Amino acid sequence: MQRKIKIKQPNMIQKILLALAQRANLLIRSTITTPFQAITSDMTELKYLGGKAYLCVHKDVLGQMVYGWSLGLTMETSLVMKSFTMAKSKIQKLVGKLKDKMNPERRDALGRKPILHQDRGTQYTSYKYVQAGLEFARLSYSNPGTPTHNPGQESFFGRFKDDWKTEIAEIETFEKLEKFVQTKIKYYNYERRHTSVGLVSPWNFTKSFLKTNKNRFG
Repeated sequence: MQRKIKIKQPNMIQKILLALAQRANLLIRSTITTPFQAITSDMTELKYLGGKAYLCVHKDVLGQMVYGWSLGLTMETSLVMKSFTMAKSKIQKLVGKLKDKMNPERRDALGRKPILHQDRGTQYTSYKYVQAGLEFARLSYSNPGTPTHNPGQESFFGRFKDDWKTEIAEIETFEKLEKFVQTKIKYYNYERRHTSVGLVSPWNFTKSFLKTNKNRFG
């Protein structure tokens, strides 16, 4: 007898996204001109000597800073929640609580909640992630099967794995891999120079922006 395969039905959030179609993608319809205006997230697989793990990252679209990251052995919702929580905490410490309303004469991108963009995976469309995300940001989703709608993340992961492929392949334990990832993200944020931000590190670019625009933050 042929075995029946149970097809998982979309949850309410996924149904809403299907109805919205391309309108769910705020990022592709926005002009990003400042750090903190848009944060993107994605996950990738890292293969190491001890097995495989999954890396989730939340990264600034313009400033390039990685504000949140997490590493896990499975692709559970908790993986993206840990990365998101770290990103939210770091951003709020830097610029204070982002507000929905500002003086109209001083309104700019920083006067609104940031865009939080990701794909439509079950982790990112879970009730837990969506609820937490909406308290902090305006949620944005790529169209299904369109990695080009999140090019910054694709580029980051591609370069990360290309640059450290040999070292990652030789790591024996998850704990050592986690420490390695932490070290390399710190290097990426504070030392590596990026052409997209004027050949300075993401932190130096972001710090300069904060200093120049300090009167905009409450």
